[in-house]
Amino acid sequence: MTASRSLRWLAVWLALAAPAVAEPLRVMTFNLRYINRGDHFSRAWTARRDQVAEIIRRDHPDVLGVQEALRPMLDDLGQRLDGYVEIGVGREDGLQKGEYSALLVRADRFSIQQTGTFWLSDTPETVNSKSWGNTVVRICTWARLWDRKTSRVIHFYNTHMDHESQPAREKGIALILDRIAARQPAGPFLLTGDLNSGQENPVQELIRTSASRPLDVWKTVHPDESASVSGTMHGFTGKTDGGRIDYIYASPDLKLVAADILHDAKDGVWPSDHFPVRATLEIEPQPGQAEPH
Repeated sequence: MTASRSLRWLAVWLALAAPAVAEPLRVMTFNLRYINRGDHFSRAWTARRDQVAEIIRRDHPDVLGVQEALRPMLDDLGQRLDGYVEIGVGREDGLQKGEYSALLVRADRFSIQQTGTFWLSDTPETVNSKSWGNTVVRICTWARLWDRKTSRVIHFYNTHMDHESQPAREKGIALILDRIAARQPAGPFLLTGDLNSGQENPVQELIRTSASRPLDVWKTVHPDESASVSGTMHGFTGKTDGGRIDYIYASPDLKLVAADILHDAKDGVWPSDHFPVRATLEIEPQPGQAEPH
């Protein structure tokens, strides 16, 4: 064997033997504030949509869960953002009517293997259903994604819990956690959303003690952070001590690197009455794994 050929074989062997490098995974959750006839001037969606798109474009999340998104809002974002695939349906008809808990997924990184939406009720496959004292229909949209960078399957769930009924919140999150536990194949998962519940709410304990043991990324990365800067609901005021009700949860097999609450405003205009939340995670690759079908 010639010296040059030996060197080529050595390079191949070293590449195969080298430990796989973890890949960063950027995640965001963003309650967009639905189009409300009572929102005028700087609070109107038409005044905010460019800034919302700018934040997403700047941060370039790999996956994004949005809440309170109506069809025209998603269309506006689709016109302003490149490279994302939208997943989701309107909660009122399972098509386009009503609010979405939509996913935006980077098309260059992920292959979408399976998607779905279920209703947070006793009949989760029944469109527009509600059961537990909530007057507003609530949903969870999910996707099974194949990550081309790591050769891993990632499950992604996004929801908006009820704002009034505690039984609806508790039973709704229990349903979501059951679906997460039953995911196939088991492996990395994300849960994002406006959970309309603070740290002391039993909803959070249900999540933390569930079989899948998801980690509250903000709390895990910032265990001693004051409540005065941890709020995510600010009502178009910019205050940072409001309720922390917007969450990113991640499975324990994802390494938590960073978590941020984005306090962006531009010329006195807030992009929403909620602050978006982002997380940077790391996922270990599985070289040589073929995409399952």
